Amino acid sequence: MRFTDKVVVITGGARGIGLATASLLAREGAQTVICDLDRTAVSAAVETVQREGGRAYAVVGDVSQSKSVSENVDQIMAEFGRIDVLINNAATQRTVPARELTEEHWRRELDVVLSGSFFWSQAVGVASMIPRRSGVIVNVGSGAALAAMPNSVSYVAAKHGVIGLTKALAVDWAQYGIRVNCVCPGFTWTELSKSIAEANPELMRQRVERIPLGGGAQPDDIAQSIAFLASEHSREISGIALPVDGGTLAMSSGFSAPRD
Repeated sequence: MRFTDKVVVITGGARGIGLATASLLAREGAQTVICDLDRTAVSAAVETVQREGGRAYAVVGDVSQSKSVSENVDQIMAEFGRIDVLINNAATQRTVPARELTEEHWRRELDVVLSGSFFWSQAVGVASMIPRRSGVIVNVGSGAALAAMPNSVSYVAAKHGVIGLTKALAVDWAQYGIRVNCVCPGFTWTELSKSIAEANPELMRQRVERIPLGGGAQPDDIAQSIAFLASEHSREISGIALPVDGGTLAMSSGFSAPRD
């Protein structure tokens, strides 16, 4: 198994891609640490992993607050003594035309998506990976990290920043034996996308039709790609942004331009 006794932290791990990743890595021997802002959801996620026979540990915190992140990292270090893999998955997204976007929502998306990824990377690097001269960080980007999506200016800006963060840390921390990469999921059937499909099936039908491989990804498909970049099977890969989008980016961003 690729992650036997590795301590793996997944932010935003209570649902969707984060939970699928926690479950997969736990099945492959990892001690998973699931971090989320929602205490009830993170407890339920831990129970899910444990029912599947995996090991999981809950941490409640806000990735956008550096103090909260530091406290979470201290808690994990006190419990396990090290962090081998960090997966920065936590995100939030508000779909609204740019002219209507408030400062509050602009800042919140950048704080969670971009600052949160940096705060966790910095705290884990300083506490464990740099002193041990070993570690892997996988940032979860998006198709929006590689091409624009309509009415998502703050999300697109934040996710593009995640790729910049990935490349910068990959260069700065290679000297410590730390690899940093980014997985960029395309359309994925998470709880959110399913609810959108129920509310607007025609819009979703059109969206899915634009995926060359068709159908859209499942959370486990993205988890498999994260696991690859987190494992020794990719030990010479660092600083990349890997699209996992069924060929969408190869054709286009997958969306039509908005029209008033």
